[in-house]
Amino acid sequence: MNRRPKLRVIFRVLLLSLLLQGCERVVLDERFHNAPLTGWTVVDDPETLEGPSVWRVESDGWLHQRGNIWGRRGDFLGRWYGTFLIAGDSAWRNYSLSVKAKPRDNDGFGVVFRWIDGQHFYRLLFVQDELNGGPVTRLDKRIGDDYTEIWSNKEGFREGSELLIELELSGETIKGRLNGRPLFELRDATHQKGKIGLFCYAQSDQAFDDVKVTLR
Repeated sequence: MNRRPKLRVIFRVLLLSLLLQGCERVVLDERFHNAPLTGWTVVDDPETLEGPSVWRVESDGWLHQRGNIWGRRGDFLGRWYGTFLIAGDSAWRNYSLSVKAKPRDNDGFGVVFRWIDGQHFYRLLFVQDELNGGPVTRLDKRIGDDYTEIWSNKEGFREGSELLIELELSGETIKGRLNGRPLFELRDATHQKGKIGLFCYAQSDQAFDDVKVTLR
């Protein structure tokens, strides 16, 4: 029996797999082992209450945000103004983002991506407190002062639970997963590239870890 055709097929499959792997490149793998937040920038929304934010790496090996910064006078809900911790490259376009999160308050937290500046980006937000519009999980895009809802469902989170948030961006397609479960797959072309970040709204004890970005 001639095994050469079969071997050629196996070789081609392996070669294609290697080429596909070569297209992916990890550009951020932050485990928060060191206290200095080198490469990260704190951005607090202007005119917020109970600021400033307090981002710091603690002895448990997690990044914590312990300020209760939130809202603006006369506009507390719907926009959920707060604080951001931003990293990365403004040229990043197609990438996957994964973050571990551990909420110890019931207000709001999330991640941002394709961040151009403090008024142009996408935000995936989780809110539990009913007084603050929860329970809700919501994907928004921000243009100027306003947030526009792209997708949402009426699920929040459990305090003290550990969550794995994953996003995949490819052109206009945005996919989201929570703990391995699909949340959404949709198309939006408003923001095409940008940095990544973490977000808190009135969340006086929110922890994050293992922030990873892979270019595709």
